[in-house]
Amino acid sequence: MDHPTSLPKIAGFASIFLGVVTAAFAFISKSPEAAIYLGAAGIVLCVVSSIIARKNIDELQMAVAGLFLSIVATGIGVWQL
Repeated sequence: MDHPTSLPKIAGFASIFLGVVTAAFAFISKSPEAAIYLGAAGIVLCVVSSIIARKNIDELQMAVAGLFLSIVATGIGVWQL
């Protein structure tokens, strides 16, 4: 049976994946500039994802979780700078 995956669900997964990877990279790396750039890219992706998923609360929760992690990663990069 086919299970179509919607664009908001894909965008939510992408935003939370990028948020987790960016936060892990910010903790591990010695390059704060890279953590800031990746965090900014994650924030942009999460904002776009939350605009796409604004009608469904489940996808919106994933986008907000990714946004939180991207903001944390950007803050870590700024703190290391």
